[in-house]
Amino acid sequence: EPFSAGHNAIVGRNGSGKSNFFDAIQFCLLAPKFAVLRQEERSAMLHEGAGASVMSAFCEIVFDNSDGRLSVDGDEVVLRRTIGLKKDEFFLNRKRVNKNDVHSLLESAGFSKSNPYYIVQQGKVNALCSMSNEERLTLLKEVAGTTVYDEKRTASLKQMSENEQHRDKIKEVITYIEERLAELESEKEELTNYQTLDRERRALEYTLYDKELRRAREALDELEHARTDDAEATAELHQGARATSDQIGSIERQMKQASASLKRATTDITSLEAELTATVTRRAQLELEVQELKVTASSDADSQKKMRAELEEVVKEIEGAKDKLKKTVQPNYEKARKALSEATAKKDNAFEQIKNLYAKQGRGAQFTNEKDRDAWIKDTVAEMNETLAEKKASIAALEDSLASLSRSISSEEKALGQQENDVKKKQQILTKISQQLVEKTADRNHHAEERRERWRAIEELSDKIAEEKEAKARADSDLRKSMPRATALGLSNLADIVEKENIKGYHGSIIDNFSVVDDKFRTAVEVAAGNALFHVVVDNDETAAKLMKKLEDNKLGRVTFMPLSRLRVPSKIDYPDSNDVVPIIKRCIKFNPAVKAAMTMIFGRKLLAKNMEAASLWSKNFDMDAVTMDGDEVNSKGALQGGFLDTSRSKLAAHDAVQRSQAALDKLSKEHKDLSQKAAAVDQTIANLVSDIQKMEAKKANLQHVLEQTAKENAARRSRTETRQIQADQQAEALPSMRLAAESLQMQVKRLEDEVGTALSTTLTAEERATLTDLHEVQKVQEEEIEKLTSKFDETSDERDKLQSLIRNNLAVRRADLEASLSPSAASSSSEGSKIAERKERLDNRLQDLAVAERAAEASELRVSEAKEAATSAKESLAKFKASLEELKAADLKNSQGLEEAAETAERLLNKRSMCISKRELYMRKIQELGSLPSQELAAHAELSIKDLMKSLDKCNKGLKKYSHVNKKAYDQYVNFSEQREALLTRKEELDTGAVKVQELIDSLDKQKDEAINRTFRGVSAHFKDVFQELIPEGSGELIMKTAMDEDDDEETGSASTKSKNIEVSLFKGVQVNVRFNKNSESLIMSQLSGGQKALVALALIFAIQRCDPAPFYLFDELDQALDSTHRAAVASLIRRQATSDSNPTQFITSTFRPELVGVAARCYGISHQNKISQVHQLTKKDALAFIANLQTAESGGVNDSVNASASSAALGKSSGLDGAGTDVEESEDEENDDNNVSKAKVKGKAGSTSRRKSKRVRV
Repeated sequence: EPFSAGHNAIVGRNGSGKSNFFDAIQFCLLAPKFAVLRQEERSAMLHEGAGASVMSAFCEIVFDNSDGRLSVDGDEVVLRRTIGLKKDEFFLNRKRVNKNDVHSLLESAGFSKSNPYYIVQQGKVNALCSMSNEERLTLLKEVAGTTVYDEKRTASLKQMSENEQHRDKIKEVITYIEERLAELESEKEELTNYQTLDRERRALEYTLYDKELRRAREALDELEHARTDDAEATAELHQGARATSDQIGSIERQMKQASASLKRATTDITSLEAELTATVTRRAQLELEVQELKVTASSDADSQKKMRAELEEVVKEIEGAKDKLKKTVQPNYEKARKALSEATAKKDNAFEQIKNLYAKQGRGAQFTNEKDRDAWIKDTVAEMNETLAEKKASIAALEDSLASLSRSISSEEKALGQQENDVKKKQQILTKISQQLVEKTADRNHHAEERRERWRAIEELSDKIAEEKEAKARADSDLRKSMPRATALGLSNLADIVEKENIKGYHGSIIDNFSVVDDKFRTAVEVAAGNALFHVVVDNDETAAKLMKKLEDNKLGRVTFMPLSRLRVPSKIDYPDSNDVVPIIKRCIKFNPAVKAAMTMIFGRKLLAKNMEAASLWSKNFDMDAVTMDGDEVNSKGALQGGFLDTSRSKLAAHDAVQRSQAALDKLSKEHKDLSQKAAAVDQTIANLVSDIQKMEAKKANLQHVLEQTAKENAARRSRTETRQIQADQQAEALPSMRLAAESLQMQVKRLEDEVGTALSTTLTAEERATLTDLHEVQKVQEEEIEKLTSKFDETSDERDKLQSLIRNNLAVRRADLEASLSPSAASSSSEGSKIAERKERLDNRLQDLAVAERAAEASELRVSEAKEAATSAKESLAKFKASLEELKAADLKNSQGLEEAAETAERLLNKRSMCISKRELYMRKIQELGSLPSQELAAHAELSIKDLMKSLDKCNKGLKKYSHVNKKAYDQYVNFSEQREALLTRKEELDTGAVKVQELIDSLDKQKDEAINRTFRGVSAHFKDVFQELIPEGSGELIMKTAMDEDDDEETGSASTKSKNIEVSLFKGVQVNVRFNKNSESLIMSQLSGGQKALVALALIFAIQRCDPAPFYLFDELDQALDSTHRAAVASLIRRQATSDSNPTQFITSTFRPELVGVAARCYGISHQNKISQVHQLTKKDALAFIANLQTAESGGVNDSVNASASSAALGKSSGLDGAGTDVEESEDEENDDNNVSKAKVKGKAGSTSRRKSKRVRV
């Protein structure tokens, strides 16, 4: 927490780190011993002891600036000093400042270098005690700030010495200049005569040069006319040569194209004839196959027609047989079977009755009594009942089986009907799939033809692209030849680098960024730009450096870069207002606005002139380069360039050819890409169609397989149904006989049951015998009837079986075979119907293939015909081109000879013209060198001839030789020396005035110094008297100034010295201290006092100095060490009164081992030292007093120091209650600090203000 604004006491054992606190504050406040630190001193402060060294550390003080004492904005000011092995830096409110700024800030806030007694460390009180009178005087002078006055006085004396040296030097120079002026007076007369002759010479030379200049101009005009005529003739020759060359090039290109066309046509004829042979062969094969399939199809149609007729007859026979079976045969069969069953039943019934009657008769003899008989009857009836029950169960089971068979037959017939419906649907789907297959196949064939056509078109485009690539390669080669090899290599690789690494800010070369408005300006623009056409434009230096490094590292060529950010071009250029010249940048080219700066740099000061005269005139007047339409150039320096330009090697023409070839190639490539995409789309369509066809064929095969399996299942189901129907018929036939047998058995049971209880007799009754006779008769009759019915039943049964066999085994089988043969989607793939359908489908496919083959054959025939026509046309063109080429070569040879003669003539004229221009420039330059001349002197020689002028000039030059030794600069030197003398005299006066001013300043400084010393002595003396009175109420003290006027140094009063206010400071010899500790004692000097008294007097002097020159806060380190308890209490009371003063409260921070200062402290702190770390803990006053009491008890009791140290440290730590959470003084290796991972030494505390009770924090 911050220190108290009043008195703060710090307690702790020796070695705990109290002194480090004061050193840290002095370190930040630039105390003398920390003001300048050498590297070894900083290293020692950074690290002492074991452990790894650190790189830097810092100390920081936080001031409360709410009173504005520091000239910095803000209520809080943070001053930090950071040191390292190679640095010593200062920061004010986190901003870096220099040491002088810190000095100035501290001086303005009251931290004076001349009065360092706001911090009193151990030993300073003892030093004051042992001071002599002279040393105390020196101390007062320092407090008065005489050091500042001495520094200013020394600087002034140094300045006076330098001024005196300057004055002596000026006197010497003035003496030399006056001597030189006297010599120059005599040289002026000779110079006047020389100048008269020289003017005459210059007039003669001017007249001579003027005449020669006129002659040169006239000759130049004649040469210009001759050169113009020759240029026109040469231009016509060049134009004819260019036209012939262009025609030759065009013919050669056309011949090459015709040769390529002939070669391509020959190759195409070979391949197309082979293709035609293949297509014709294919067509013939398909025609034969189609013919065969048509014959087979016709035969299949006749066969199917017969089978349909046969099928109709079979169906009619089946329907007739079924109708006969249902209406006649089956009813007759049922009727015969029923009659036979009834007759058989009657016969069996009569037989049983007869049998029972005989059994009844036999039981009379079998049994002895009725009881046994009845018992036997009952047993027999029981057995018969069981048999009857079994028969009934069998009948019921048979009936159930018959019902089950009926249901099963019904279910099978229903399922069979559903299967037949499903088969019909699948057959319809199969038919539809077959139709779709035909359609898809036709579509596939159509797209296949389309794909072949596109492939042919792609091949033709590929040939054209190859031709265009060759043309572009030739154009690129021509363009590369027009520039340096390294430049061509660099430009080629730059484009690859930019594209590969996607570098932004690359605009390409100059030639890529503009176009010529009209081809007639091409030559002028090319000459104006020169090799700058291939300079590369980029946005800034960074892009240029990056690209340049790539080229250098990989040795990829060399180019010149033009960073737009570095080009400095005028925003506006003044051009001539004339019809003879126009700016090239405005009239001749169009360019990208993004590279305007580069274009202005190259073309901004280039003019297009009508002729060389206009070019020379306006180039000179406007300091610009001028170019004619023919490419002749006059630069701004006057140099001329011109002559024949071979336009066939034009850079712009080559670049345009590259651009045209690239555009054509891009167009062809785009068309090739489009065709490739369309061909790929057709390929994808064909692939999709093939996939669909495969899927449909798989689906068709699957349906055929399903139909085959369904047919087999239906056949098996029909077989099962017929078997079950037979079983049902058999069971239905057996059921009546089983019922009759059961009824007969039941009747026997009834007769036996009726017999029970009747009388036992061995004979039949008359009635029974009559019945027996009737029964024999009935039996006989029935046997005869049965024989008849059996014969009839057999007949009806044979007739029914024959009909059923005819329907099942003959007619039905034949109908199934005929239906299978007629159905195109028969169940079995080996059936005749399936084979016919396959042959028909194959015929349809072959018809489609035949149509495709016919179209392909026709197309091949057409292409072969076209190829042959193209070959014939190419041969004719080649013959025609060869004849034209021979004629053009003869014309070109003639043009070449004419151009050689014209070039020789032009060279002669150009040499003469250059000589005339050289003469003209020479005479113009000589006239300019002569300068201006009076017109009357020129008029005197105007009528002379060149020969007379030469004679007069020779005579004048001989006269000038007499004055060869004359000083031609006498006038100038005389004027210069005169001016220098006046300037030196003025400077001497200024130095004299300055010397007087410096002497006045020295006198003023001496006076101010004396006044400051006297003022300080009076102030300190008055405050010393007051402070000593406060410390020793019964005593008194005073300071006495000892002077050289004192007669005896042993006298101790010195009253005359103290009361004399007019004594010069230079007579001051020392300051003597006189004190008395009670009213009745004598005055004592320092040497007469005890150690405690000396310390008290020294403290009084310190407090007096502090009151004379107040500081923002005071730090005392064990200032009460040498005082007794009474004096300590007095000092403590003084500090308390000053800290709590209403008018001028002061902050004190004191360290002590005594309770007096702790008792008056507003806040107490304890310093403990453990594990090489000093820690500051805030203590209560009670704990601090207890700690001091423990120390005093330990000292008085003679306890071991190490035990006391541990106990005291433990007491401090315990009393703080913070477990080391207080501010610490330490040097450690902390890897996670807030600056740069350095070890930090920290001390937190408070500082106070002398004007207001505000807390201030001091953190180091």
